[in-house]
Amino acid sequence: MNRTSDTGAGPPPRRPGDTPETPLATTRRPERARLPGRAAWWTITLLAAATALLAARYLTLDPEVFLEEQRAAYLARLTPLLLHIGGGTAALLLGPWQFVARLRTRRPAAHRIVGRAYLVCVAATAAGGLLLVPGALVPPIAPIGFALLDVLLVLTTAAALHTARRRRFDRHRVWMVRSYALILSAVTLRLWLVSCAALGVPFDLAYASAAWTCWLINLLLAELALAHGFFGTAVGAEAGSVIGPAAVRVSADRPGARP
Repeated sequence: MNRTSDTGAGPPPRRPGDTPETPLATTRRPERARLPGRAAWWTITLLAAATALLAARYLTLDPEVFLEEQRAAYLARLTPLLLHIGGGTAALLLGPWQFVARLRTRRPAAHRIVGRAYLVCVAATAAGGLLLVPGALVPPIAPIGFALLDVLLVLTTAAALHTARRRRFDRHRVWMVRSYALILSAVTLRLWLVSCAALGVPFDLAYASAAWTCWLINLLLAELALAHGFFGTAVGAEAGSVIGPAAVRVSADRPGARP
């Protein structure tokens, strides 16, 4: 029996060797699949807000709230400190809202405004961080780790902006996930230092290792989430994932497909 509509229009015949394409954000996940994502979003948002609240104390420029071991370095670089803390706290608070699908689809103008503000905040925190690197503790291990973090933050965010301008929204989301994973290094850094202190790890060792683990762990988790479709679609090599399965095909230029 012919399954075309009354007008005779139907899907084009599939040729031998064709593989079904993976839909992007147009495919709605089952409710049970979305629940873990909601829980993760709330967990990340609350941790980011708590970290931003703790870090915001530095904006008072009160030396008593500074990390004792870095008090002298911070007092000598107050302007970079303000850039780094101000931009970082704002980026922590803005980032989660970039991943709210309802905001993207129903309020695209608001999504763009939040995105632009996030870009400015990332530029500020990365610039301030790079200017603070020379005064970082435990040289050269910790300074190199923090410098790489700031450079990667700029690169991933620039890639997110570039892909958005080219309307490659599938890749834009991938790079935004990586960018915000690096912003969340502020959360991981504090959790790592608290855990090391509880385990009796010497401060210098804890701090030097935190300068690397705080962003390496986050990037690994982000890549695993992207590879397993945690953000709505499994991302393969075509979408720029480092470890995503190459067999997954993501197509953004299908007729009528909208990311």
